[in-house]
Amino acid sequence: MMVGAATFHTAMAEIVVGSMVLATLCAIGCSISRIIPTSEINNESLMVTMDRASLAGSVLALIFLPIAILSGNIAADGQAESALLYNKFVYSGLALGFWSAFVIGRIRMGPGLWEERPLAFLQSATAGIAFLMTSMASSIGGKLVRGESLFDVLPFWLPSETASILPLWASFSLLTLGITSSALVFKFTLPKIVRIE
Repeated sequence: MMVGAATFHTAMAEIVVGSMVLATLCAIGCSISRIIPTSEINNESLMVTMDRASLAGSVLALIFLPIAILSGNIAADGQAESALLYNKFVYSGLALGFWSAFVIGRIRMGPGLWEERPLAFLQSATAGIAFLMTSMASSIGGKLVRGESLFDVLPFWLPSETASILPLWASFSLLTLGITSSALVFKFTLPKIVRIE
């Protein structure tokens, strides 16, 4: 018995969204934990648990996100030229980038990054934006499959029925620029980043 592409995609998407909810809530909890005074409830054990849960959730999501993206494209076979599908792919790529930044930042700087308020805020904001991008991709998926979206209850909707598709040369130029920028950032900042314990 075979599982359909849409069913497989739904399972992968549920794993991704659940993991990302856990990671986002725990990352925001880590930031809030450093703002409020230490108490019986807000203690170091809770902080360590939330830090590890945010890292585990985001790593799990990063593992399953590419599978969810690919299975979603396969499941939307009849809508290959759809602007919604194109925008879903763009938001999925943004989500992948923001979650990668979250994980790389946490691993490179260590658990002590939550001790520094600006870094803790940046890390929480990165998780929040990554979750927003994931929610947008999921919402567009709902529009594609069921004709309704998670964000239909909001008084506004980001335009996703139209898409500006760049020519191949422009896409390749932007890809090259992105890879070059990433390589330069890693080359020039890798020795300067200090792990905060």
